[in-house]
Amino acid sequence: MQASATDADFRQLRHQTKNALQRILLLIEEHPALQQDESAQTLAADLQRRITLVAAISDALFGFTQCPEHFVQRLRALCEGLVMLLGSAEQAIRVGVLVAGRCPSPLEEIVLRVAHEFVGNAVKHGMYARNGGRIDVRLDCDGHQTRLTVTDDGWGYVDQPAAGEGLSLASLIAAEQDGTVTLSRRGSRTQATLLLPYASREGADRTTS
Repeated sequence: MQASATDADFRQLRHQTKNALQRILLLIEEHPALQQDESAQTLAADLQRRITLVAAISDALFGFTQCPEHFVQRLRALCEGLVMLLGSAEQAIRVGVLVAGRCPSPLEEIVLRVAHEFVGNAVKHGMYARNGGRIDVRLDCDGHQTRLTVTDDGWGYVDQPAAGEGLSLASLIAAEQDGTVTLSRRGSRTQATLLLPYASREGADRTTS
């Protein structure tokens, strides 16, 4: 009985959130000040786009407005959504997602939350004020460990970077499963790595994009 009540609670929360977001988007679309000229209309469209992306990213992380999809779909939607949300319209940032093996179910939420911080940092810092670039997200899962790497060809760093909020959060989340987070510079590319010492007994598969 408790499980049914919990399901109903989540359904109502998602329903309320979705209705609220739809109303906000409609207010933006119909506001007279945002329809006066082409620049105002462009701003309104961009606001609507970014609000929709925030909801999609929150769905991938927490099931904000709808039930979470399959893990690989969530990871891909999260990474692509972050690039579109945090990048500028003038940038051409490509993102590739590759998953080798099957992520153990107990680690899925940790991987998604750390990927959120890694990709966000790559866009905000690595791609800052650049015309474009490439971000590669790779998840490798075998019977001994689960490794997430996010690599970008952005600005990088000269000295060892101070841990900002994103990297600190990633380390804190990883520690829940005795995992580690590292940041390194390899040639012209910056690589953020999450390593989780978890032995998966699930069958392996391979999904690429």
